[in-house]
Amino acid sequence: MKAVLRLVVIYFTGTPLLRGITWLGVIGVVGGCAALLYLPPLLGSQGGPSRFALWQETLLTLLPVAGLLCVVFGASLLPALFARLASSHYVYVLPYGRVKLLVSAFATLALVALVAALTITVYYYRSPLSLEPVFERAFVVSLLTASLLYVVLWVTGRSNSAMGLLVGSLAAIATLVLPIRFIAWPSRPLAMYWVAYALLWSVFAAGFLLAPRYKRALGGLKRTLLSRSAGATYDGGGEIDFLIGTTRPWALALGQVIPVLIATYFLNGFRREMAPSAPSPWLFFLTILSILSGAVASLAATRSRGLWLRAHWTRAELFRRVEDAFWRHNSYALGVLLVMLVVVGTYFSLPTGMLAFGMGLLMLGTALSTYLGLMITTRIGWIDAALAVATMLALMLIAVYVSAPSTPVAEIVAAEALLTAAALIFRHVARRRWASLDWMLCRADSSVRAST
Repeated sequence: MKAVLRLVVIYFTGTPLLRGITWLGVIGVVGGCAALLYLPPLLGSQGGPSRFALWQETLLTLLPVAGLLCVVFGASLLPALFARLASSHYVYVLPYGRVKLLVSAFATLALVALVAALTITVYYYRSPLSLEPVFERAFVVSLLTASLLYVVLWVTGRSNSAMGLLVGSLAAIATLVLPIRFIAWPSRPLAMYWVAYALLWSVFAAGFLLAPRYKRALGGLKRTLLSRSAGATYDGGGEIDFLIGTTRPWALALGQVIPVLIATYFLNGFRREMAPSAPSPWLFFLTILSILSGAVASLAATRSRGLWLRAHWTRAELFRRVEDAFWRHNSYALGVLLVMLVVVGTYFSLPTGMLAFGMGLLMLGTALSTYLGLMITTRIGWIDAALAVATMLALMLIAVYVSAPSTPVAEIVAAEALLTAAALIFRHVARRRWASLDWMLCRADSSVRAST
């Protein structure tokens, strides 16, 4: 039991960064839920009387959500550490090592789902609905989606191509849209989700516990799959794109159409149940996708080593060419998002002003995530992590703010102007860091090293 609890604690506090994110999440969840429980009802966004400004209500409403996201991502060490321990020698020789490791993973998921369920239940505290079915619904859906989220974190972390981001986009559908869809309607049956979760974990647990008996066969299958898929292939694009991994931009751009169409189906049903003055979740979802499309730039510094050895450029020229390559790559995905925003927004009869400002927000999301990635020239420290978290939270908050029909235009323009200034500052910082780039200090990532 002590080993299981120790592993659960390590998943949340294994590094100083994760420890800080976890504590921020706990403070956000506790403080935000206390505000929702003890403050007067926040009715300003629905046109009712309120003692708070709209931005204050938005901040108080999203504080538990931000804290919940911090708690969820505070345990992001779970997939990587679980995979590392599962392949280690100790798990084979320690008594019940594999069972304890499996229980620790399930306990972590259950703890995250419990926090999510309690947080969601607080939002329904003043509603006429019974809180018990809301809690049960939130718990089982959170269990299922948290399992998918940690799987995709592991897949995306080991990815060295745009396809990893595509998988991340697909998982974003499950973790961001499905809870909204199936928690908001307490009349929908839960049996299929309990069955799906039971089957998922039964298959995984059986395969994990029986793996030592079939280690030799599984090892041969793994070597066969790796021999067929290992290494990058040159199938178009220039040498720069090939070396830094920005070839085939259409793979990510067109791949986004599938999650966007799925989100359209779910969000359309959710939109019909919302009040006309409530913010639309559609722009929020597309903003998340714009952040994902630019996140691959975080691998640019390490991958550029091979390009540096082959070309006779200064570091300033190297940065300019790498920046151009990533903008060419990300512009395809951004173009698809802009087209889908206009098409689906027109289908939903969303306000023209929201679509116009939403297009600017998507471009800013791609720019901010791209330059945040280009700023990563060494191991990720506290400053870079804090900037990334603050930027993502600001983009999500502004997406909700822009999609609210009652938001003044002047405030939207001011918010997007601040994001533009932040993008320019990030670009300046990235240029300065690349001027003294040392590849010996870049992130030690096995998948990145293999790709170069």
